Amino acid sequence: MTILEALSWGQAQIKETENEKPKGRHNAKLDAQILLSHILEKPTSFIFAHIDEILTDKQIDKYQRLVARRRRHEPVAYILGEQEFYSRSFIVNQNVLVPRPDTELMIDEALARRQEDPVILDIGTGSGAIAVTLSKELDTELIAIDIDPDALAVAKQNAKKHGVQNKISFMQGNLLEPYLKKQIDLSRGDNYVLILANLPYLTIASWGTLDPDVRNYEPKRALIAGVDGLDFYDELLSQIKSKRNLFPKKTEIMMEIDPHQELTLPRLIKEHFEGAVVTLKNDLANRPRLVIAKI
Repeated sequence: MTILEALSWGQAQIKETENEKPKGRHNAKLDAQILLSHILEKPTSFIFAHIDEILTDKQIDKYQRLVARRRRHEPVAYILGEQEFYSRSFIVNQNVLVPRPDTELMIDEALARRQEDPVILDIGTGSGAIAVTLSKELDTELIAIDIDPDALAVAKQNAKKHGVQNKISFMQGNLLEPYLKKQIDLSRGDNYVLILANLPYLTIASWGTLDPDVRNYEPKRALIAGVDGLDFYDELLSQIKSKRNLFPKKTEIMMEIDPHQELTLPRLIKEHFEGAVVTLKNDLANRPRLVIAKI
């Protein structure tokens, strides 16, 4: 089997399952290319420059196994054990969500505040993609929290992989609780606290409508947040409000949302912090994706 024949076979195999997914959400051709590139340990440019090269039996066997996994809707990122985020490769497994391009908007907004030298807290860090990226981009120390020890283990691996393990303080616990227990008072002086939260925000009702790639493989606990999808954000806001005296006047929260929550989350924020200044930022598809609140 040549490289070209392998690509054609792989694409056809994966495409057979596309009718089980929302139209336009996946690309069988690209998946086949990525999987073969992984097997050959070569970039896709090599593949197209050597389409007539004959694959070994071992390479064919490995490729067929990976294609079979993709046919069962296993995300390519889990098959490879890595996902690119903000031009860096991050270790991923089924203990963490696969980092999404939409979340890079949060990175951009945080970087836009670099001159203000914020104290950054990453709540629900998961794979650590946000914390590690900002630690690299800003060359700063920050705090990353997750309730799941298995997720924290992945985040720590990624911090070590990118050489920032000594710049990130990892804490295990529910949202801000482990940080608040330390009673760190940042209210004095010109401190600026930036709280980043990419928490579960999907509704219970939406679970059955998700791609099988997501529904069958990614951790449900990292996706679903009650009837309106705001359970965790509500709890986070309550925690901040209960210890507002520990935070400086200049405290900002960034929260990723589903576009349908563009009105409900700002309303919830106002319920907790009446004088909050709330803005929304759109993602690359021009949909509301990030809520920023000055509280």
